[in-house]
Amino acid sequence: MVILAVIVFSLALALLVRKYPDPFYGLVAVIAYFGHLFVALVVLQWVPYNWDIGSFHSAGVDLIQGSLPTASTTVTSFGTFQGLLYVAFGVNTTVVSIANSFIAVLIPIPVVYLASKLYGDILTSTRGLVALVLFLPLPFFFLTIPMRDALSTFTVLCTLALIVHVLSTRDVLMGLPLACLLAVTYLLRPEWGMVLFLGFLAGATIVLYNTFEIQTSYPTLLATGGLLGGLGFVLFAEFMYSFDRVNAELSYRSSGGAVYLEGMQYSSWLDFLVAAPGRAIYFQFAPFPMHIETVYHALAFISTVYIVVFVISAARSLYVCETDEVVLVILLVVYLAGITGYGLINSNFGTNVRHRIPFTFLLLVFAAPVIQRWELSVRHRLSVWPDENQQHGPKQREAEKLDGDV
Repeated sequence: MVILAVIVFSLALALLVRKYPDPFYGLVAVIAYFGHLFVALVVLQWVPYNWDIGSFHSAGVDLIQGSLPTASTTVTSFGTFQGLLYVAFGVNTTVVSIANSFIAVLIPIPVVYLASKLYGDILTSTRGLVALVLFLPLPFFFLTIPMRDALSTFTVLCTLALIVHVLSTRDVLMGLPLACLLAVTYLLRPEWGMVLFLGFLAGATIVLYNTFEIQTSYPTLLATGGLLGGLGFVLFAEFMYSFDRVNAELSYRSSGGAVYLEGMQYSSWLDFLVAAPGRAIYFQFAPFPMHIETVYHALAFISTVYIVVFVISAARSLYVCETDEVVLVILLVVYLAGITGYGLINSNFGTNVRHRIPFTFLLLVFAAPVIQRWELSVRHRLSVWPDENQQHGPKQREAEKLDGDV
């Protein structure tokens, strides 16, 4: 039945790349897909970690056997998807890894859309962006593991892309699909549902300002940001976690061999506000060099290295390039609210490596112009350039000027 799953998802990918307009994506998606299959069928059999694979497996088995799962709602939500795979292809966690391999190669599609909406005509090529999304080493590995990371990451980015589409084009008819996607995201990862809702409110606020021609000065934006921050705090405190549950989660996640800020507890909600910036930095960048004690820690440190590069590239791109105001506000609010919320709870950089995958892809969106410059530099070294029509077109000349500025 594993072979049947490989055949079905391979045919689905073949149909997708045949219809997709970018032939480069089709080529690298196929390569990435077979790389994921190698991880699923060979590498994972030798990895000495179980993570939460057993919890999702048990939920899926319980559902197809007609019994009520005892796991949490979030585990049961993915367990439903896993149970459907088991019905179709047999009870084997490798089947989930194969499905995740297919989902993982779809992720560049919403990422490219977000980058193109943020920077517009500045981006003349997204091949470098697609390649990085597909082949970053740690996301490549963790998106194959038979857990919810691949599905939740793809769902989050698709929901975010739909939010950007609805607000930037005023396409009211897409409101219903957006509500459905938000609901699915909330079931898989409730914290992401709240963060995306906050991003939607932020974008809608800027749209209203533009509609009524209210000047978006720095004081206005700061006041709006303060109101949204307060709303986000209320959503976090009232709907996500009670005070006692926050400390319980903090203690639970401060376990294992990859712990940081061990023993920390909150004594008041004010502690949240004071600790938020520092813990957000830890979430985004840990492990630091002083945390490395094992080979696994050293592998996790790889993500710190490239995330630092992406943060610098993102800051440079946003500083130099013109951006769509609505899209920028949505993405920044989602990114900052997300790393702050996760940072306040997470205390294990082994878990962070998985949880920050969507944020890494958002950094790639922000850094898209610099990534385009890297791509053009590689093409120049390899003497591989776009066709003459593209090379001498106005967009290409604009991109070359931008690359010089960057």
